[in-house]
Order: sequence, then C-alpha cells, then structure tokens
Amino acid sequence: MKRRSILSMTLAVTLGFGGILTSAHGASAATLNDLQQEQSNVINKRSDINKSIDEKDHKISDISDRQSQLEAEMKQLEREITDTDRKITEKQKQIEDTKAEIEKLKKEIIDLKTRIQKRNDLLLERARNIQQNGGSVKFIDVILGAESFGDFIDRISVISTLVSADKQIIEEQKADQAKLEENQEKVEKELASLNEMLKELESLKADLKNQNAKKAQLNKELAAQKKHLESEKMSLEEEAELLKAQEVALQKAIKLEKDRIAEEKRKAAEAARKAEEERKAREAAAAEAAKNNGGTSGQVSNGVESNQVAKPPVSSGLFSRPAVGYVSSGFGGRWGAMHAGVDIAASGPVPIVAAADGVVSRSYNSSSYGNVVFVVHHLNGQTYETVYAHMRSRSVSEGQVVSKGQQLGVMGNTGHSYGQHLHFELHVGLWNMAKSNAVDPRRYVSF
Repeated sequence: MKRRSILSMTLAVTLGFGGILTSAHGASAATLNDLQQEQSNVINKRSDINKSIDEKDHKISDISDRQSQLEAEMKQLEREITDTDRKITEKQKQIEDTKAEIEKLKKEIIDLKTRIQKRNDLLLERARNIQQNGGSVKFIDVILGAESFGDFIDRISVISTLVSADKQIIEEQKADQAKLEENQEKVEKELASLNEMLKELESLKADLKNQNAKKAQLNKELAAQKKHLESEKMSLEEEAELLKAQEVALQKAIKLEKDRIAEEKRKAAEAARKAEEERKAREAAAAEAAKNNGGTSGQVSNGVESNQVAKPPVSSGLFSRPAVGYVSSGFGGRWGAMHAGVDIAASGPVPIVAAADGVVSRSYNSSSYGNVVFVVHHLNGQTYETVYAHMRSRSVSEGQVVSKGQQLGVMGNTGHSYGQHLHFELHVGLWNMAKSNAVDPRRYVSF
C-alpha cells in the first residue's frame, strides 16, 4: 500500500496536468479529444499569425522599394536644382554685362547728340545769315565769326559741307543716331528677355525645391509606417513563438494523456487479476497494510534555502497562491490601460511557485515581462494558462512538467517593473496578445 501511494504521487508529478489524473477533489480528467482539438486550434491560429507576418513583410518590402525610388527621385531633383542654380548664375552674369553695355551705349548716344546739336547750331546760324543777307553769305564773315581755332575749323568744315552736301551730312548724322538708339533698344529687349528667363529659372528652382520637400515628407511618412509595421511584426513573431510553445506543451499533454490511459488499462487488468486473491486474503492484507502504515515517512525537502522566504502553502482549490506577500495592484483598469493580472509584493528572496499542475509553455526573458514563465493547465476539462512575470531568476525550462506548489523562480524587478513584485495572470483558455482570456485571479485564488 505504501509503495502504491508513492507510485501514484510520482505519476501525478510526471503527468503534470492536474486534470489528466483524477484530482484530490475527484474532478474528471479531460478527454484526449479535448486536448487534440485545443492543439488543432493553436496550430490554426499560429498559421494565421504566420500569414499576417508574411503580409507585414510584403508591406515592409513595398515601402522599402518606394523609399528607394523616392531617394533616387530626390537625388535627380537635387541635380536639377544644382543645374538650375548654375543657369541662374550665368543669366545674372549676362544681365550684368548687358546692363554695362546699355550704360556704354547711353553715353555714346549722349556724346553723339551733343555733336549733332553743335552742327545743327552751325547750320541754323548759316540759315539765318542766308535769310538776313538775302541768300548770300560772305566767307570772310563766317571765318571772322569763329570764337576759337576749333570753332574756326568747324566753320570751315560746315561751309565746305554745306556747299558740297548739306543734306547728306544731316542724313548721316540722323542715321548714326538712329543706329545707336536701335542698338540701345535691342540691348534693352535682350535685358528684358534675360530678366524673364531669370524669373522663369527662379520659379523652376522654387518648384523643384517644393517637389523635393514633398518627397522628403512622404519619405518621412513612409519611414514612420515602416517602423510601425516592423513593431507589429515583432509582436506577431513573439505571439507566434508563444503559440509554438503552447503547441509543444499540448503535444506533451496529449502524450501524457495517452500514457495515462495506457496506465489505467494496465492497472485495470492488474486489479481484475488480483481481485480474487485480494478477496480471499482481505483480512490478511488489511492487517499487513496496518503494519506497513504504522511508521511515518520523512518529509520531502522543498529546496528552500536558509535565507529564502517560505513558499506559500498549497491550497486545496483548483489554483493555489503563487507567492507570499500583499496585493499591491489588482486586476482591471490602471494608468489608462488594462492591468490583466494582480501584483503581489514582498521583500527578500521570495519563491514563486506553480499555481496548479501543468506544463511550462514558455520560460524566457521578455522586454516587458522580464524573466517570465508561462504554464498551461488542463483542469476539469478546461484549459488554463498562468503567467509569472518580473522574476529575478527562473528555475524551470520550456516543456517541463511542474506540479502545484513547485518553485518556478524567485520574485524580482525585471522588465517593465517598478519595485520587486510578482505580476500574476490567469487566463481561461490560452494566453494571447490581446489578453482576451484574462480573468481576475482572485476569482480562483484567495490572497
């Protein structure tokens, strides 16, 4: 009898899931079909998540291609802006040269007009003399009327010209003046054309800069979208890893259930064989059993170190308290978000224990949970998953079968945590990223 009791305890620890063997409360075990259906659901969900990851990858790739295209377009625009700047500089130089040429022509026109005016004055003086003297002009009078030697030469020239070709000189002077004025007008038109071209180039440059700025803004928006998609992809990848671990845990649970069924059949056959013998020797067996149970067996060490806080007592309920300490934060809304568990705080090296028999689905260091352990349970035909976060250290690994009250690690302050505590979650069903299956642990555990 003593040996049979030890065997039953060993089987309970080895099989892990509290509901796989009949519990202390006499709860019936989950069927093999239930576990296989649960595993099928996890596989399907994992497949969907992997499809979502592939979709995110395609979108990220498309954005990267668009960014490369934008960068090439922006470089081309920068080259065009540089070329436009060069053309603007050239036009500005041409405008300055044209302005200088116009100023030079203006001076020439002024000088020419002055000379023409002097000649006109001489011609007018000759005309008055002709009128006053009845059409005859004395050569000596014109010469004696000179005010200087230069004037004398001019008077002789005028007299000579008037005699030979008064009309031709006047026409030539007018032609010279018209030509200069025509050149001035041409240069001024050229200046106006250059100014218009400069204006167009500056407008083109402004437009190119505007296009470049829009593309830079679009590139910035694409970078933000890409970052968001990469973040979503990372979350999906983490969820996929968790689902993979849950699948492994359920596979192990299925194997354990099959082993349990085989063991029960073996036991049933053995019980049938021994039934007759036990009937005949019932009184002798009862006396032998009393003899065997007369002594006391030694208590199994729980592995508590001399300086470690005691483990919480294992309760008789479906779930047991995972750590000693006080509840520092409850389940529900907190800081504008949903707090999907309860926080248990205490000082010192506080052991964290499994709230029920189960299989470790995840044991790793998370950026948010810190050192965290996930345990899947199948109790009374229902699948549960518990989460133990922010631990200082972990003492179990993925796929390991754990029993109710078995130590999983030590309370700590890792991940997104403010002060030493245990963040404990209880999910009716498997854990998911949305935590839609989370329930208030106080519905199952007395804190």
